[in-house]
Amino acid sequence: MSPLNRRDFLSLSLLTALDAAAVRPLLANSLPQGASVGSVAKRWAAFEELPSHAIQPHGWLQLYLKRQASTLAYALADTSWPFDTPYWQGEEQAPSWWPWEQVAYWVDGATRCALTTGDQKLMDRALERIRYTLSHANGSYLGPKYMRNGGLDYNRWPHAIFFRALTALSDNGSLANIPEILSSFYLSYQDGYDIAARNTVNVETMLWCYARTGNPALLAMAEHAWHGYVTGQPHDAADLNDKAVFGGGPITAHGVTYAEMAKLPAILYAYTGKPEYLRFALAAQQRIFDHHMLVDGIPSTTEHFGTTTALDSHETCDITDHTWTWGYLLSTTGDGVWADRIERACFNAGMGAIRKDWKGLQYFSCPNQVVASESSNHNKLKHGNYWMAYQPNPGRGTACCGGNVHRLFPNYAMRMWMTTSDGGLVAAMYGASSVSANVGHSKTLVTLEQRTEYPFADTIHFTLHAAHAVTFPFKLRIPGWCAKPELSIDGQHVPMPTVEHGFITLDRRFKPGTVVRLRLPMEVKAIHTVDNGIAYECGPLVYTQALDAAWTSDVVPKWTTAEYPAWNAHTAQAWNYGIADQPLPSLERNTSEANDPWANPPCSLTVEATTLPAWTTTAPAEPNGDRLTPALPTDRPANGTKAKLRLVPLGTTELRLTIFPKI
Repeated sequence: MSPLNRRDFLSLSLLTALDAAAVRPLLANSLPQGASVGSVAKRWAAFEELPSHAIQPHGWLQLYLKRQASTLAYALADTSWPFDTPYWQGEEQAPSWWPWEQVAYWVDGATRCALTTGDQKLMDRALERIRYTLSHANGSYLGPKYMRNGGLDYNRWPHAIFFRALTALSDNGSLANIPEILSSFYLSYQDGYDIAARNTVNVETMLWCYARTGNPALLAMAEHAWHGYVTGQPHDAADLNDKAVFGGGPITAHGVTYAEMAKLPAILYAYTGKPEYLRFALAAQQRIFDHHMLVDGIPSTTEHFGTTTALDSHETCDITDHTWTWGYLLSTTGDGVWADRIERACFNAGMGAIRKDWKGLQYFSCPNQVVASESSNHNKLKHGNYWMAYQPNPGRGTACCGGNVHRLFPNYAMRMWMTTSDGGLVAAMYGASSVSANVGHSKTLVTLEQRTEYPFADTIHFTLHAAHAVTFPFKLRIPGWCAKPELSIDGQHVPMPTVEHGFITLDRRFKPGTVVRLRLPMEVKAIHTVDNGIAYECGPLVYTQALDAAWTSDVVPKWTTAEYPAWNAHTAQAWNYGIADQPLPSLERNTSEANDPWANPPCSLTVEATTLPAWTTTAPAEPNGDRLTPALPTDRPANGTKAKLRLVPLGTTELRLTIFPKI
């Protein structure tokens, strides 16, 4: 589907859902006297995101987005509670906020997946909840009635999630009065955004509205909410105050809460230019990287931040939410390190937490997992339970990951390309795709096509399509892991421009058909862990010993179906290997072209290893349960059987050993 058609296919179905009489009450307080719709707030951000219809994913990303759209993204609403219950589409079904949170994740993810694929069937399903919510407003208020006026369940965190779907639709050109509708909501109900758990995340949408209406009351409200949160010390803010953040120590907070909250000062900087906001945001992130990062690109978060041993894991929500946050840091700072982090997390932790048929995912996933079943959870939060099995709704009652996972790769696709205020175009994250945008001082419409097998290959070709020659700055990211990038234009080698904040800039006149070739040579590197383990990376990919999985399935009433069951994965393959000092392996490439590189990895590493017979799975955590993935052993004799192991990209696997004991 063309970008134009992907934009237009939404408009009629959404706009006809609401008539003027239904919308009018929502707009009551959207603008102060003297303000006008369409004013644009000044921004200090380095990059701007594009509407989703401007970007078309190709290659494996398109394949997986379409697979997601046609399987679990659509079927989740028929498969498992609470997604099969009319939250955001009827009266309250439970006396709590959290089912509304979980369904809101799915609505946003399904909307974004439909936007990036043009899948009308999926979009229609997501719009059912959106239409209902917009057409059943109570004055300017949207959503569950019992959250409206406070009380024990006063919580506007589900609104922050649900409204992301509305902002994505609006940015795509559908229902143009969404900024006014949401502005009216916030200005009519201003209390509580500085006190309750995650309520303050609504600052994200307040500022989105401010950018599109120019209403200064929204900016003031957002700043008040943030300052009230960090100074008022609600129970979940202990890790987000000046003393904790600038002290630089480990984090004890809940992973998702910290990720969602810590991005807000970066967004505030983008709309105020106040440097204290940006300093706070960067320091808050640095604590994650200093103390909690796992080798696959996501911090240890089960569910609070933890240590970084081979047994530490992460919740799938954290993969989605940390990459969502890092996208804001990317656009705000213009620093390519944030794109590096997003790629590493998506390609490794993200792909490693889902079944490649898009019919199941894990609640907790780990770089080392030699069993993934109903009773294999080795994490201390809840030893033995079903959170490491691959399921359509892996948390069951705690169903956040089942909805939130659907935002992960649509958000990646929507942020691959960005623009700059001087008419430039930014290749922020790599993968086969195309983008159409107006560039240069002349605002000339161009399309840039990106052809590549990245991250499985190191060469990227950009071809410009335009009606005539055009001058504009074209920024290309040079990842931090790449020491010797190479550049050519129309077949002629070009000296590498200076790399600034992870990007080079080609500010020149481009003729139609110009081809820019960027090569990013990938070097194999060893990663050493705190528990005397070793892992290997090459470019953005982490490599692992893939373990053949024997799958069995169970149908759990209310949570799964015969088509989307709970999947248990076991292996009979030997995995208990250690690795002695040896030269770094060389990257080996499979010359066969695979349509799905995540199912048939085209690259690998070969290492020499030694079996550790005494290293076995640990005792079950519950009666008749599975034995659990063990920690790295302390006793590591080097007298076992020698073997050569073929390591493949972590994201291609479900069962794996990524961190090996050093012997």
